[in-house]
Amino acid sequence: MTKHLTSIIILLICFTMLTDVWAEDDESIGKKAFEKACASCHGETPIPRAMSREQLAKLPPEKIYSALTEGLMLLQASALNNLEHRAVSLYLSDTEWGTVEKVKPEDKVVFCERELALPATALEEQPSWVGWGLDLDATRYQPLEHSHLTEADLANLELKWAFGFEGAITVTVQPAVVGEVIFFGSPNGDLYAFNRKTGCAYWKAETKAYIRAAIIVAPRENGRLTVYAGDNEAWLYAFDAQTGEMIWEALTDNHDYARITSSPVLHEGNLYFGLASFEELAGGSATYECCTFRGSIVSYSAETGKLNWKSHIIQEEPKKTKKMTTGVQLWGPSGAAVWSQPTIDPKAGVLYATTGDSYSAPAADTSDAIVAMDLETGEHKWFVQTTADDAFTTACTAPNADPVAVEECGPDVDFGSSAIIRDLPNGKRVLLAGQKSGVLHALDPDDNGKILWQKRLSPGGVLGGIEWGFVADDKYAYVPISDVWETTSMPGHAGGIYAVDFSNGKELWNTPAPTPDCLDIPGCNAGQPAAATLLDDVILSASMDGHMRAYNKKSGAIVWDIDTKGEYQTVNGVKAHGGSIKGAGPTVVGGWVYFSSGYGLFGMPGNVFLAYGPK
Repeated sequence: MTKHLTSIIILLICFTMLTDVWAEDDESIGKKAFEKACASCHGETPIPRAMSREQLAKLPPEKIYSALTEGLMLLQASALNNLEHRAVSLYLSDTEWGTVEKVKPEDKVVFCERELALPATALEEQPSWVGWGLDLDATRYQPLEHSHLTEADLANLELKWAFGFEGAITVTVQPAVVGEVIFFGSPNGDLYAFNRKTGCAYWKAETKAYIRAAIIVAPRENGRLTVYAGDNEAWLYAFDAQTGEMIWEALTDNHDYARITSSPVLHEGNLYFGLASFEELAGGSATYECCTFRGSIVSYSAETGKLNWKSHIIQEEPKKTKKMTTGVQLWGPSGAAVWSQPTIDPKAGVLYATTGDSYSAPAADTSDAIVAMDLETGEHKWFVQTTADDAFTTACTAPNADPVAVEECGPDVDFGSSAIIRDLPNGKRVLLAGQKSGVLHALDPDDNGKILWQKRLSPGGVLGGIEWGFVADDKYAYVPISDVWETTSMPGHAGGIYAVDFSNGKELWNTPAPTPDCLDIPGCNAGQPAAATLLDDVILSASMDGHMRAYNKKSGAIVWDIDTKGEYQTVNGVKAHGGSIKGAGPTVVGGWVYFSSGYGLFGMPGNVFLAYGPK
């Protein structure tokens, strides 16, 4: 008996010693895996669009593992084996494996007691917010008859409910509202219909990926309201607005990295939207044959989900070009993604797409451009390039990139915001386009895009200038400035907002960004890259410091300011907190304001959707 007990003790001691060795090996393996596959982008000084070590530490290891094995970092982690995938996930995260609650947020949703009932005439009869730009001109102007909100009403707003997205660190949501119902997507791949005042759910529909683009709600031929949305794997969906039942779905592009961030716009029964991709990130890999994706505009029948036409921004198909020093083949031309909603011009019978940079050199002449396409066929009518030779992937900022891959890198100053059409006092028209270069361009849409004037508002850059959306009324454009990294030598000097007379480009006023109250927090800065929203007397514009602010339209004075950082009690019981605000802007309807908070990619993480209503 004593002999057996001694053997058991020896075995336990050996097991304990081996466990310690394995634990040490796990950390060592994780560190080596990080240095091999991740450090070039996520090291001491992260490259643009890469998360810092501090931000990665806030992720659960399971989420990092998923990104490495089946998500956005699949290509970058292709040289790692499964043991290394798990080890580096544990090495980076501050959370132990298996400790994160495995309950999806939809399992905690509180469902409403009454049935959802939306008449087909709801869009005409009730206050609503549908789509990204709100009108075919893409102004993002919400008139008082729908906003029910003035500057005097802002002080009476309070947080009414919050919804948390389990495991998310970035939330970019531009919901649609019809009557008492709000529709929004989830980073976890779902679409919800909620009561907009109570936060209870009418239904949840599963999608293949995150819906971050704005949502369209409109009646079909049978009179039933339909929800149209696109996701991050380039799928377009139509759901019954009353039940959440899928009516049709369509894969809009079969490229591995294709995605939809452009919001659909509905005109005469057809949906028009742009296609973008993650390939700009994949191009940073030393083993990736960069690049073959070409941005495009597509037109689909809203009734049937059938493709009407597809028009590539770069019309030439990519071909083999040169090889990296490692022998990896490179391709071109490529890129020119369309990130934003196209602008519809029924008078001219065209739509206008603002385009992204090229991924491959030489840069295509339709990259960093405004392109006019025929509404019926997609045929290019004219284009104006505002920045030439802008070929960019994340390899351009990686410290150990292959020299061949970075021979002809551009400044990465593409367009992220939609163009806006406005009438001029002389009876002519102007097409406004805001670029990451920091320049606001004014073109003549009736003279093949002839440039009328150009005004530089900021230094611009990779995360600079005019990023996700400016707004306009009948006389002025109101332009938030990002410059998230371009002013890092002067913390607090990014951001700000300008009012510009679009008839001549003259500045009416500009309001610098307030100094952030969180400069000690990684990712906090004063940049204002998120889309703005225009009401009758104020402009709403959010910041990477976590604040949502309202500016008086005439003077630029800040008249309302709420800080969204902090913890929230949510209607679905998920632990949630706010952070930087980027991408989508606030939805304002019926006296309420809705927006999401949290941008962990290169800002302060967060995972909450907020609803503010009258006290």
